[in-house]
Amino acid sequence: MEKSCGIVLFNSEEFLLIQHPAKSNGDEGHWDFPKGHVEGSETELETAKRELIEETGIVNFRLLDGFRYRIEYNFQKGNEMVPKEVIFFLAESNTKEVVLSSEHQNFVWLNKDLAYNKLTYTNAKEVLAAVKIFLEK
Repeated sequence: MEKSCGIVLFNSEEFLLIQHPAKSNGDEGHWDFPKGHVEGSETELETAKRELIEETGIVNFRLLDGFRYRIEYNFQKGNEMVPKEVIFFLAESNTKEVVLSSEHQNFVWLNKDLAYNKLTYTNAKEVLAAVKIFLEK
């Protein structure tokens, strides 16, 4: 099973989404939260922080204790289906200045409802719904 970790980042009432490059099958590129593969002996949190910094250039953020959300899905890699686990954490930033990595083509800051509608995959929408419940506590 592959494993990735990421961070749902918000600033005030808006959430950061990043757009992955379009594929040759005609899609426009999917919208998701910053995340990436665990490298070496990194912890989940170390991976999530590193990926946020690498993908967005944002270094000033504050992690919120108590939020850890796990999703699972399968994806096509060549001719095989590969199971994947992704662990998300939640963080707040006081900046909206993004320096996008070369891995992505766009970014946007949106309120919860607009972000929910913009996210491409159902499991990412599930993560944002969990964030909403957590923040309302």
